[in-house]
This record gives sequence, C-alpha cells and structure tokens, in this order.
Amino acid sequence: MEPSRDVSPRSRWTTLSLLIFLAPLAILNPSLADPMKQLETGFCGGCALSGADLRGRDLRGAYLIGADLRGADLQGADLSEANLEGADLSGANLESAQLIGSRLSNADLRGANLRWADLSDAIAIQAITEGAQVEGLQFAGAELYRSNLIVGGGDDQRTEGSAPGTERKTGL
Repeated sequence: MEPSRDVSPRSRWTTLSLLIFLAPLAILNPSLADPMKQLETGFCGGCALSGADLRGRDLRGAYLIGADLRGADLQGADLSEANLEGADLSGANLESAQLIGSRLSNADLRGANLRWADLSDAIAIQAITEGAQVEGLQFAGAELYRSNLIVGGGDDQRTEGSAPGTERKTGL
C-alpha cells in the first residue's frame, strides 16, 4: 500500500515557481532566442550569426565571445572595443571595419577579408589567420603574439599595399 501524498496548494506553488525560475530565458523572452535581437542588446556571446548582413553596424563594445560569424558581412562595421575572443570569423568580410581596441584572442579569422580594416590597439593573441586578406590592414599598437596575421611590418606599422597617409608610428 502506497502512502498517500498530500499535495497542498503551497507545494504546487513552490513547484511551479521553481519551474518558472529554472526555465530557459529564451522561453520566457522569445526575442532573446533571435540572435539579431540579442545583438541589439550588445550581449551576444555564442550567437549564431553565420552569414549575417551586418554591414556598417555599430557594434562598439559588443560582447561576442564565441560567436559564430562565419561568412558574415561586417564591411565597414564598428567593432571597436568589442570582445570577439574565440569567435569564428572564418570567411567573414571585415573590409574597412573598425576593430580598434577589440579583443580577438583565439578567434578564427581563416580566409577573412581584413582589407583596410583597423586593428590598432587590438589584442589578437593566438588568432588563427591562415589565408586572411590583409592589404592595407592597420595594426599600430596591436598585440598579435602567436598570430601569423602580419606580413611585412617595420616602423610604419602597416601591411603591404597600404593607402598613402595611413601610416601609424609606434614609437618603439
């Protein structure tokens, strides 16, 4: 014989409360399940934005750690001070993007278009950069340890093919 279970209204309320508080945030707020909506908040860690059209977007200071931006079009976007650590930007178009002071450590930039992008003062330690297009890339003051991004170098801190007048001196 099974003991009878007394299910009081209070215990039902407690169970219901726990379910509500433990339910995934996306269920409670469906707009957060949409990566583009999350991006608008500036907090989009791990977002799936593969192939997204983000041309010219203001993403200054955005939190994009581990975001999937494979093949995304970020041409002319402002990603200054953005945190892109561990993000997958392989094949992304970052032409003329502003990445000043951004954090790209352990990011995957294989095959990315970085032509005329500005990585000044960025931190891109151990970034994977095979096949990245870097014509005109600016990188004065950037920390690029264990990244094979740079071709050339020297005092003027710009890559081969830089536009005249884009030189940046580091004072080293």
